[in-house]
Amino acid sequence: MDEEQRFAFDTWGFLIVEDAITPEQVAALKATVDAKGPELHSQHADRGGFWSQHFVDLLDIPVISAILAELYGGQPDAEAPPFRIDHINVHTHGTFNKNLAGGIIHGGNGRLLAPERPRELITHYFARDPVSGAFANGLVTVAYELEDTVCNGGGFGCLAGSHKGHYPVPAAWVDLSKGVHPMVTRVPARAGTAIIFTEALFHVTLPWTAPSTRTTLFYKYTPCGEAYSGPDNFFSPTDAAPWQGVDERKRAILTPPPQAFVERKAELAKAAWQ
Repeated sequence: MDEEQRFAFDTWGFLIVEDAITPEQVAALKATVDAKGPELHSQHADRGGFWSQHFVDLLDIPVISAILAELYGGQPDAEAPPFRIDHINVHTHGTFNKNLAGGIIHGGNGRLLAPERPRELITHYFARDPVSGAFANGLVTVAYELEDTVCNGGGFGCLAGSHKGHYPVPAAWVDLSKGVHPMVTRVPARAGTAIIFTEALFHVTLPWTAPSTRTTLFYKYTPCGEAYSGPDNFFSPTDAAPWQGVDERKRAILTPPPQAFVERKAELAKAAWQ
């Protein structure tokens, strides 16, 4: 990460990487999404697995993985990444974005909003060690934009800096289909841009008014020893077996969290509902 990226992520909770993927990748990814149709959800094995080689390649793009490594307190050049893929969502005009009218603000720093909850149940967190400068993050998303939103015609929005907030979002601001509060930051991006943000940031889908149809890929990561999704949705190193260029790094990124973490989280979640 350079000084601008560190400042942006630490201050606003997100950063932008322009030209993270090539126009050829954008075209190929979009063609696959278009062929699948609008009623899309996630790319877990129980939903057919990866849809193309290009989707597999996105697991570990060097320019993105170097940033993720630092966001998870690791070294960019380390052989073993300190993060794993938790789940992948595809947002178009279908399942996730009916009528393109605007979404509900969600996210938030669980450690600040609910400090009494055990770490295993707080998947949206952000911290930075004041001495070493190392970041610590829970769920972090890389959103690959496959359509231009340079005129702020929709796509990713957020309440910049809210990953450091101690209060919930005011109720009147939450539903963007009823209006966009002026405090909401609209983040324009050209196709091929990656927006990297902590899920501790309050974020939202803006009403889509661009002439094209929205297509955004959300690759969501956690520390390698943790998880946001449940076991039924875990990826496995074998999921990439049919594809090319699958090395030990990609297999590590696809590896589920330790069973001890899974069991501990399940116990704590059960206790919380009793």
